[in-house]
Amino acid sequence: MDKVGIRATGRYVPKHFILTKDIIKKEGLTDKEVKSIATNRVFEARDEEPTDMAVKAANKTIQKANISPGDIDVLVYSATNSDYIRWADAARIQYDIGAENCYAFRMEQGCCGSMAGIDYAYSRLKTDKDITNILVVCGDKFSKPVFNKWKSASANYYSDGASAALISRKNIKFDILGSYSITDGSFNRLWKIPVGGLVEPATERNVQAGQYVLDCKKTAREYLSYDEKREELYNILVKNNKKVMLELFNRLNCSIDDVDKVVLYNVGKHVLDKIISILNIEESKTSTYISYEHGHMGPVDILFNLDKMVEDNKFDVNDKVLLFSAGYGFSWATSLLEYRGN
Repeated sequence: MDKVGIRATGRYVPKHFILTKDIIKKEGLTDKEVKSIATNRVFEARDEEPTDMAVKAANKTIQKANISPGDIDVLVYSATNSDYIRWADAARIQYDIGAENCYAFRMEQGCCGSMAGIDYAYSRLKTDKDITNILVVCGDKFSKPVFNKWKSASANYYSDGASAALISRKNIKFDILGSYSITDGSFNRLWKIPVGGLVEPATERNVQAGQYVLDCKKTAREYLSYDEKREELYNILVKNNKKVMLELFNRLNCSIDDVDKVVLYNVGKHVLDKIISILNIEESKTSTYISYEHGHMGPVDILFNLDKMVEDNKFDVNDKVLLFSAGYGFSWATSLLEYRGN
């Protein structure tokens, strides 16, 4: 069967942004935190929602791929946050881009969402000869009162944006060599919005009490209240960062030494430095420079960064490109690509 790969990518960011230096006093950020995360600015979608941005990224990708929307067979949408609590958001994107011949659905996997989409598209195209083009689209927005871009997590500052990739059999820019993902659900309760679901529906009282928010720092303090639990989580994170990569290399009969470039998610510098040390690769060969100027956009990061690095001419023909992301749950995902060139 034909090779499967990424034909085109696209990205979108809103026009408004906030400089970290301008928000330090207002949000009560510490110098230590600002230095360790090292994100200089984040983007803010003031008059756009996740699917608005996703449509724009999807349209850019379709244009760059030089196809008709009607050529898309499947659309996979991933987001951490929705325009509405229950809504067919993937269907809205499908309709707005004019992909009238495709099946559209949402894939929920947190910050690993784009990676899960790539894995699905690759596997589907490898096994179904009647499918030619799968569009993976990601969009996310982190806004108050549910999210505080600066305080909802300790590992990053949140930003808004969208990205997309067309996975295809034809005119491929990146060959997909393989993917591997794992989940360790032992800390599944660590990150959640405590009210608004069936366990505790949202009420006027608990919303006014500030419970309808995602506060990862607060739940971490509650759930990791003693040293042994914190140490256990740290060990799991470090172990699986490495495990998921090594298992992929083993399956593809290659090694870390074969990797030329790395595309990572946009978490804080203190986290990215640890991942880079595992790979033993120069920072200049990674996407970290993008994280400093864009912040963490959930599942948007990987395809966003890949598109930006192509635009910045960061890849040479035949480069082996490793994609890596991790997300709540916790899950870890990685893929290996080979760059064919434009």
